[in-house]
Amino acid sequence: MNLSTFRRAGLISGLAVLVAIAVAAPAFAQQADQTSGLGIKGIGVRLGLTDPEGGSSALMYGVHLDAGEFVNHVHLVPSVEYWNVGNDVGPYNSDFSDLAFRLGVNFDFPLQDQRMVPYLGGALGLHRFSFDSNVPGVGSSSDTKFGLDVHGGARNQFTPNLSLFGELGYSFVSDANQLRLLGGLTYHFIY
Repeated sequence: MNLSTFRRAGLISGLAVLVAIAVAAPAFAQQADQTSGLGIKGIGVRLGLTDPEGGSSALMYGVHLDAGEFVNHVHLVPSVEYWNVGNDVGPYNSDFSDLAFRLGVNFDFPLQDQRMVPYLGGALGLHRFSFDSNVPGVGSSSDTKFGLDVHGGARNQFTPNLSLFGELGYSFVSDANQLRLLGGLTYHFIY
């Protein structure tokens, strides 16, 4: 098995876990208070652009959970994101990718009588970097690094169950800092 096969297996396993969480989430959400407290309050998808330091911009995609509030207007938002950037020169190619697991906290700043809610936040991240190449003399490698993220954005609750968000963030990761511009959709469990 090569590194690419392990990466695919990891992505498929991660998606299977997220699907299992999504299927079980309504049962957990029924036990939790909808307005405050921790618990699985929603699940969503995210899509955007990332600009890694020293590399080309790449399409980034991922999933996230709304894990509730542990203090009024302070949300816990764990997420998983992935991006991959490749380079082809003649018969040779190389790929650089990042699979990031983040535990984020968003501080909401609600506006009076508005559906739009601006927020600022931060996250601790675990980044799994991989480099694959078929260039002679250049080997494949992988590394795991911790990161610190800062971000800001706005969320629009356009129906009781759905919200859209847009976000700009920066990830401080040793030798692999990243600027991220993303948006997404969150489905909120309401009973």
